[in-house]
Amino acid sequence: MTEQCPAPARDSRSAGTDSPLALAARDLVYEIDGTRIIDGVAIGARRGEFIGLIGPNGAGKTTLLKTVSGLLKQQDGAVWLQGTDLGEMSAGDVAKVLAMLPQLTPYTFGFTALEVVMMGRYPHMGRFQVEGAAERRLAIEAMRLTETDAFVERTVASLSGGERQRVFLARALAQQPKVLLLDEPTANLDVQYQLKALDLVRSLVGEGMTAIAAIHDLPLAARYCHRLVLMSKGRVLAEGTPETVLTPQNIEEAFGVRAVVYPDPLTGALTLSLVGPTHPDEATARGVRVHVVCGGGTGGRMMYELLRAGFEVTAGVLGAGDTDRRAADIMGVEYVPAPAFGGIDDDAHAAHLGLLDAAEVVVLCETPFGANNLRNLEALRGRSRLLTIQTRPFAERDYTGGEAQRLFDGLAPIARCAGPDEALAAIDETTRPSESDREGASEKGT
Repeated sequence: MTEQCPAPARDSRSAGTDSPLALAARDLVYEIDGTRIIDGVAIGARRGEFIGLIGPNGAGKTTLLKTVSGLLKQQDGAVWLQGTDLGEMSAGDVAKVLAMLPQLTPYTFGFTALEVVMMGRYPHMGRFQVEGAAERRLAIEAMRLTETDAFVERTVASLSGGERQRVFLARALAQQPKVLLLDEPTANLDVQYQLKALDLVRSLVGEGMTAIAAIHDLPLAARYCHRLVLMSKGRVLAEGTPETVLTPQNIEEAFGVRAVVYPDPLTGALTLSLVGPTHPDEATARGVRVHVVCGGGTGGRMMYELLRAGFEVTAGVLGAGDTDRRAADIMGVEYVPAPAFGGIDDDAHAAHLGLLDAAEVVVLCETPFGANNLRNLEALRGRSRLLTIQTRPFAERDYTGGEAQRLFDGLAPIARCAGPDEALAAIDETTRPSESDREGASEKGT
């Protein structure tokens, strides 16, 4: 019995929420020499929807695109194109509906760019039909859209990699497909044409086309795609809106890197900052609270590393517009807000003292001090479990005429560290239970 095409998933961000599936696949399996390259994958794309396939190299993105396009035959599962089982369609019928831009453009020795783009019209022509004015007009229009019309008479072999990529995108558009598959469409393009290519695809999707693209650039995928499908080791790890898929946990599981994810202040789309690779031997905190005194961009990395290690983190008084305040907002770190360049009033100072009193360890970053934030330094007087980060003389960041230096000299830190990594190790050592504490806890549990 022929399998039925699955119903579309609903997603409020997608353009055609109630439209039928233009392309669907269920339980796809593709193996090479007994190794599953894609393993039980399901995907569905509606008319007017742009889906991004993301994931590390070897995740199965290219294989999935080749399988749903019919270039590869799956060992199990089914694919439907506009509701029809792909296995029951001829290659010609598929090409009238679906076009694919491959990651590596095929070598077309001797052909001009226009001739390559005209090839996109072949699925719509009769067996012995010769290209006419109508086909040429559609090809030229596709080249205009991709800004390759200047290459009409040039051989493809004479073009750069990025120019060749745009010519083959024009060929795909000349097919007038209902479904467009793109495998790393921005890989060989410079920044300008990366944006232009995805702007073009998004525009066509707005007119009703369906697009599925494998994209390595995660911020670009989040900016342009309605939904993302995160693949890892041949399986779908997460699927949904960029906000639900691009989480630090998913990124770490799929890519093995730690990241901070936040809305771009200009576009509003998600973007991310990569902090570093995951290390299996990272310390795990035990609910210990660490307070970070920072400002001017000196504390973002420290706060992140502490959170990543499992510590509870708070921060001192941070003025509006401070980059450390922005970092704290992104990471959900509690801090005491203050107006930009307005100084620390009594209420803010009292709130800061409260956060300090609740912390087990305090870290003073390499923050410049002036009249407006000097009370952050005053609040540290008498603190016992204090660590400082210092790679240069304090005098180089004292803008108070020496008052900050006198306060700093009166501190009694338990460790002076050269950076966040060294500070994190010192904090772990400081907060690690002693042997007697562990024995006592063991006796209480028995």
